[in-house]
Amino acid sequence: MRLRHFITAGIVAGAVVSASPAQDQLIRQQEKLQTVAMQKVEISIQSALAEAQKLQAAGSNVRAAERLRQAMRLLDDPVLPKKKTDEWRAQLTDALRLAEAGKRPEITVKSANPLKASEVERRKAWLIEDEAIRRSIDTIGALYKAGAISQAQKEMDAIAGKYPTNPTVIAMPGLLTKTKTIEEIRLIHAQQAESYRLAALELDRMSIVPKKDLEFDEKRFKEITELRKPKLDPVMKSMLTSLKTPVEFDFKNMTLMEALKQASAALKQPITLDKQTMTEAGIDASTAANYQTPAAIQGRTALKSLLGNYGLTYIVKDGRIQVVTREKAAQTMETRVYYLGDLVTGTGAIPGGSPRLGPVIDQMQAQQNVQEIVNMLKNSVDPNSWKGSGGDGKGEITFHAPSMALVVKASAEVHGMLAGTLGSR
Repeated sequence: MRLRHFITAGIVAGAVVSASPAQDQLIRQQEKLQTVAMQKVEISIQSALAEAQKLQAAGSNVRAAERLRQAMRLLDDPVLPKKKTDEWRAQLTDALRLAEAGKRPEITVKSANPLKASEVERRKAWLIEDEAIRRSIDTIGALYKAGAISQAQKEMDAIAGKYPTNPTVIAMPGLLTKTKTIEEIRLIHAQQAESYRLAALELDRMSIVPKKDLEFDEKRFKEITELRKPKLDPVMKSMLTSLKTPVEFDFKNMTLMEALKQASAALKQPITLDKQTMTEAGIDASTAANYQTPAAIQGRTALKSLLGNYGLTYIVKDGRIQVVTREKAAQTMETRVYYLGDLVTGTGAIPGGSPRLGPVIDQMQAQQNVQEIVNMLKNSVDPNSWKGSGGDGKGEITFHAPSMALVVKASAEVHGMLAGTLGSR
């Protein structure tokens, strides 16, 4: 099998592009393609050596020699680096010489699942990290229960210094702000541990070199996607549907309380505004409302626009829409973990699973896929709610590579929208 055509298009394209960032990108793409070509040739050579050994064991030395010559012709491609082709050619030549002499070679074929030492060390590091965080959760929980808040804070600072990107560590400060319970922290850690388990299984699968140019695993794709899918309770589903439904508000000559009552009827969802929030926002029962939507717009957009005139916003909690200050909304954000292994690695997001091009390219592609997913989520799921969006958004999305999971800090409503975007049932 010749591989020259695999890179020809890239070389032609490079000839008409002047030195520029675009040319740099083309060079990087060609380097990736060369890596793929090398992987394919190496797979073919190992396969040829194994087949030749079997043929010689069966007494078919002539067929074994022909199989080795066939593999050697792959090395004529000028795209491949000379150092590697010389190495492979020497290996095939030795095997061919023995086959022609009627002698059975001692060929050691590479393991089908080579788990590198670096990956073993990475998994050991993860286990150490996991154990440290479990102990920290227990310690912080005991200190918090005993009222030793300052000591609990010191323990949080210490673990955060060691593992700043860990999903559980990111969620821990919620204990002190009373937006999280110790049980919720443990649940987040359990989600993280499950994500890492799935990621480890996927990495094991990726470490097996593909037998063909492309491989698809529809069964594995379906299984791991089912494990990824978050679930929404019926109340949250109903709430999100109402907030997405277009509405028209025309509030004139009425109080804010009356306007919220009409908004509640239009959205068909309960809306509450407590006295403490009113005091903090400097409003009362007589505060006037004067707001009109320019046209039929989504309920969430209309409600946020109305409340924004008073420095207020809303959160979805306990099955109702609760009007709160922006500061309170920021404090009640939740941290959740979303496993993305099936979307960003070799199982892929397309029906039947995406093509696998080998462990090296799969991992590089996974990093690019993660960034594309993060950008898509920030641009499509309540864009103004994220940090750096140009508004006062507080939401954050980070990627925890060991567990192949997104760590998302956002409101319950945004999490509900994310669940739909990432494939909820």
